[in-house]
Amino acid sequence: MNRLATWATGFSWPEAPRWHRGALWISDVHNFRIAQVQDGQDAKTVLSVAERPAGMDFTSGGDLLYATSLAARLYRWSGDAQPELLFDLGDGLNGNFNDMIVGPDGWAWVGETGFAFGQDEPVNRGRIHGFHPDHGCRVVAEDVFFPNGMIVAGNRLILCETFGKQLTSFRIGQDGALEDRRILAKLPGHPDGLCQDRLGRLWVPLLFEERFLCLSADGDHLFQIDVPGQMAISCAADRERLFLCAATLKTLPEGPPERHGSVFSLPMAETEQPAVESSRLAPEPPLGR
Repeated sequence: MNRLATWATGFSWPEAPRWHRGALWISDVHNFRIAQVQDGQDAKTVLSVAERPAGMDFTSGGDLLYATSLAARLYRWSGDAQPELLFDLGDGLNGNFNDMIVGPDGWAWVGETGFAFGQDEPVNRGRIHGFHPDHGCRVVAEDVFFPNGMIVAGNRLILCETFGKQLTSFRIGQDGALEDRRILAKLPGHPDGLCQDRLGRLWVPLLFEERFLCLSADGDHLFQIDVPGQMAISCAADRERLFLCAATLKTLPEGPPERHGSVFSLPMAETEQPAVESSRLAPEPPLGR
């Protein structure tokens, strides 16, 4: 029986995974750090982020861009100096900064949730901010119902609307504008992260529904991978493997909940077989638990 392998543990809430130069980089949200994991090694802290890290991605030149959830700022880090502040939204924020993506032409897009998750009632007033080092920052999309994971696929940006329960697609304009808005797929749950594999398929974690969906590039459902008892958060892929990030959440009588996040891996070849059964792919328990 093929099973997901536990690849890394020790996270709180593993978001925005990016495979970069032989390592998986992760925004470890509630541990207030950006972490890096290489094969066979423990996660190491690359950056401590007091403003709480949210989305992140790499530029074509290899710099790390990351958004901070609590302060609504975007930073650039080149690895050998202090992070550089690129823009600060200040008091003009509805909710928190969330996931983001960087395009090949230097534009970056950052989601603004529209409400404070876990505190406010969900409202459809999220926005997408477009940033370019030569053109500054501006709002490029509005009325996005909790924007979350994003990818750039050709000349389009695809994003998750978590509380809209859908994938939404935009055409990317030359000035970073997001145009020609379309619903790519209606989903049976709440999408969080998003990635695309070498076959062009879309991987979509359904946060509260404890599973990861595999969709065609056109948004058709192909199959799913269940992660019973865990919240499905985010995903990433290199050429050979799929990485699935999930966490358990335990509410305590007092104080914040306990979060235990893990990264599971699966050879990409196993997901390319014609008849993949989700029941065969339940994860092993996290190491040490």
